[in-house]
Amino acid sequence: MTLFLTSSPCIGWAGDLNPANGFLDELRATLPHPLHCLLITSAPDDKEMTDRMAWDMREIFERAGLAFDKYEVLDRRTQRYAMRMIRDANFIILCGGHVPTENMFFEEIHLRARLSRFDGVIMGISAGSMNAADLVYAPPELDGESLDPKYKVYLRGLGFTDVNILPHFEMIRESRLDGRLLIDDIVARHSYSHPVYCLNDGTYLLITNAEKKEKKRTVLHGEAYRMKNGKLDLICHDGECKLICKNGSLRIVK
Repeated sequence: MTLFLTSSPCIGWAGDLNPANGFLDELRATLPHPLHCLLITSAPDDKEMTDRMAWDMREIFERAGLAFDKYEVLDRRTQRYAMRMIRDANFIILCGGHVPTENMFFEEIHLRARLSRFDGVIMGISAGSMNAADLVYAPPELDGESLDPKYKVYLRGLGFTDVNILPHFEMIRESRLDGRLLIDDIVARHSYSHPVYCLNDGTYLLITNAEKKEKKRTVLHGEAYRMKNGKLDLICHDGECKLICKNGSLRIVK
C-alpha cells in the first residue's frame, strides 16, 4: 500500500494537480491501471459539499490525463455499501474538511479495519491526511473549540503513520482562534506531547509499504516545519526529500 499524504494536491482551490516537489510525477508512476477510484467524504451529511468535491476532483484528475475507469463516492447516502466499495477500489481519496467530523464518519464505517488489507493507493487531502495517523492530532479550528473543555485534541485514526500533520501552514501561520494565535499559543503547547509536522500546500509525505511496520518508508517532499517542545524549526526545503526515520531523525534522500 502506498499513501500520498498532502496538504493539498492542487494549485489553489480546484486548480490543476500540483507538480511541485515531484508530486504529479510520483502519482502518475504509482497509480494502478485501470483506475478504480473511491472518494470518501469528510462531510457525510452535507450532500452539496460532497458532490462539489467529487465533481471537482474528477475534473482535476481528468485534466492531468488521469481518467477514472470507475468512480464512486462514499458518504451517508452510500454508507451501506462501504465494504463493497472499498473492495472494488484500487485508489482511495480521503477528503479534506473538519477533522473530528471526518474522524467520526471513519469510525462509523469501520474504515481502519476495512483498509487493513487494502492493496492500492491512498491520497489524503488536509484532514484526510491528518486522520491517516494512528493517533490523530486534531487541533481546534472552529470558533469556541479551543475553549471547550470537552474538545478532544487527540483521536484514534487509520493507523498508517505516527507522523502528525498540520496542513496549509503558509495560510494559517499567523491566524488566530478564540483570541489566541493558533500556532504560537495553541499548537506550540500541544507539541510538548507529540511533534507536529507543518506542511505548506505543495508539500507531501509519501509512505510506501504502509501496511508493513518493518518495511514502511516515509519520505517528506518539500518545504516543511516541525513544532516540537514549543519550538518551530524548518526541517525541509522545496525541492528536497527527507526520510523520516523511526526515531524522528531526518535523512536526505537523493
